[in-house]
Amino acid sequence: MKLAFIGLGNMGLPMAANLVQAGYEVYGLNRSKGAEERFRERGGKVAGSLSSAAMQADIVMTCLPMPQDVLDVYTGRDGLIAGAREGALLIDFSTVSPDVNRTIAEAAEARGVRFLDAPVSGGTTGAAAGTLSIMVGGRQEDFKEALPVLEKLGSNIYHVGGTGSGTIVKLLNQLMVGIHTQAASEALALGEEMGVQADVLVPILTNSFAQSRILERHYSQFISRSEYAPGFALKLLHKDVGLAQQMASGRSMDIPLGRHVLQLLSEAADTGLAAQDMSAMYLRQKQQGGVTR
Repeated sequence: MKLAFIGLGNMGLPMAANLVQAGYEVYGLNRSKGAEERFRERGGKVAGSLSSAAMQADIVMTCLPMPQDVLDVYTGRDGLIAGAREGALLIDFSTVSPDVNRTIAEAAEARGVRFLDAPVSGGTTGAAAGTLSIMVGGRQEDFKEALPVLEKLGSNIYHVGGTGSGTIVKLLNQLMVGIHTQAASEALALGEEMGVQADVLVPILTNSFAQSRILERHYSQFISRSEYAPGFALKLLHKDVGLAQQMASGRSMDIPLGRHVLQLLSEAADTGLAAQDMSAMYLRQKQQGGVTR
């Protein structure tokens, strides 16, 4: 079986490399040619274009940052749907919106091509280790066909329902990630202001009801090291919480915490933290709170 993987970024490169390591013939494509070379060094092959990647592969996968990127790659004149052979299976790991998923699925079906939305959670660590959570929307029979491939990428794989349902679950996850990120940022910054250092506070919170994976991740991998090179950029969390807000608004539902966190993320992005890891919300909280200790 031949595979293609479009988008060899922080998440896509280790995911594609895991498929190569599992013994698949994988053709990679990325906007940055440096990423393509790194993929080649890991045993992958480089596709010349979207259309050539689509024509060669039985399953084509994408992992892209923004909704418009996803639409362009799938539905553009020389995109994946136009180039895919009949019966091919397309799988998108990006975080977009259910409406984008349905637009792509309808265009794919019109050409005799199948589509699954399969956003992932677990960050770059999970991508490298092959332990991602994968939330899949689409036809059950297509999910079953994709499962052996997905199992090389994740250890928690769920078929949620029809097209767009995987994305719905992912956006709910991201909504909570945003809220937990702000909660952890406020608690650590306030603790520091009150004279309780984070290295004392975090182990206590971790063994109490305040425990969360986000607290552990943000502190151990970023805050404790004062290093904020992105595992998952703040601007991407801003995008995802915004998509969750749009989803709620489409159903005339108010999500007060989500709405507030979206505003805080927007403000943080505007102060120059957009390209930093999402844990840099802690830095924003310190700036706002005037922490000096």
